[in-house]
Parts: sequence; structure tokens; C-alpha cells
Amino acid sequence: MKKILIISLCLFFPLFISCGGSGGDDGNNGGGNGGGNPTGPVAPKPATLSKPANNSECLEVDAVKFEWNKSDDTTSYTIVVKNLLNQASISQTTTSTSVEITLTKGFPYSWYVISTNTGTATATSAKWKFYLSGTPQKNHAPFPAEIVAPKPGATVNLGAVQLSWSFSDVDSGDTHTFDIYLDQKDATTVNVSNYTATKKTITINDTGTYYWRIITKDNHGATSDSGVSTFVVIE
Repeated sequence: MKKILIISLCLFFPLFISCGGSGGDDGNNGGGNGGGNPTGPVAPKPATLSKPANNSECLEVDAVKFEWNKSDDTTSYTIVVKNLLNQASISQTTTSTSVEITLTKGFPYSWYVISTNTGTATATSAKWKFYLSGTPQKNHAPFPAEIVAPKPGATVNLGAVQLSWSFSDVDSGDTHTFDIYLDQKDATTVNVSNYTATKKTITINDTGTYYWRIITKDNHGATSDSGVSTFVVIE
């Protein structure tokens, strides 16, 4: 009988400790951070851009009206507008989902919106492009190509190196070719002319820093310059 009683107590006592420990944890969680939810504000969600439409022609004369949809967990927005030819940027912060900004006509622009709240995290929207013509034009220069790879400042191995880029044009019916400039000084040496793809594998036999850029040309003779990017070649 004593043996049976001792065994029963041994089996029951750990169960009692286990239940008590679990209850204590629940109590600590509830009192410490509200039932296990993270403390502080939730990270904002990225805004969805609306106007001006991506890869569109914008005809506003005095000021361009930018619009986007409200994003969750956001208290303010910072819009960044960049002139794609001279690289000048304008930024403006607002609590609204629209803003008017005066820009110089006759240039291509990119824009995006950064969502913020009282926390440290931010969220960035997609980046859209438009051409501010002021008056209708029959043809627009293609948007400057964007370097995809190697990324600016990237390190690659000696030998075969794939160059790649992306581009867009307001005039969707145009055809395009590319001139690739590549050297170890200032990207003024033509490597390939009138190339029709957006990827090109080249062979590099010397280590060091390389400078390159893409000139995009449409079938009407209009051109745009990606600007110079660099990468480093190692053995």
C-alpha cells in the first residue's frame, strides 16, 4: 500500500509542476507584451502608385499631380521625383495621398513613395517613369536604360562577364538598339554598336575597375544615356 501511494505521488507531482509552469508563462506573456504581440508600431506597407501612369506622357503645364493609394500602418509619405537626364531629385513629405510638384518640361522623370510611421521601419513603392512634355509630341526619347548586372560597385571574376540592363519607352511601337561603352577609364570606348538584346556576355582578360554605360536609340534617332556604372574584376 505504501509503494502504491509513493508511486501515485511521483506521477502526480510532475504534472502539478508542469501545469503551474505553463500558467506562470502565460501570465508573464500577458503582462509583459500583451499576449505575445510584438511591442511598438507595425511596419508600414508600401503604397500603390496611381498617377502619372508608368511609362506615360504627362501633359501638365504648371505642376504635375502625383497620386497613390493609402497604405496600411502608415502615418506619412515621402515622394521622391528624379530627373533621369540630369539626375536631380526632389523629395516632399506629406500625410496626404497626393501632391503637386512643379517640374521642368521636356524631361523624363522617375518617382516612388516611401511609407513611414512612428517606428523605424519604412516601405518603398514600385518606381514608375513618365515623360513631362507639356505639349503632345510625335516621338519621345526612350527612358535611360537601368543597369541590372553587374550592379554598381559589384565584384566579378575574370573571364566571361554578363552585362544586362532594362529600358522602357513612352512610344510602345518604337524599335530600339543599344550601344555598349566599356573601358577602364571613363566609359567612352564603344564595345558593341546597334545591339538589339538587353544582355551581352563579354570576355575580360585583365583585372581592375571597369566603367560602362548604355546608349539607347529608337528608330526615330532619339537617344538616352544610362549614365556610367562600374564593377571590379578580380582573379
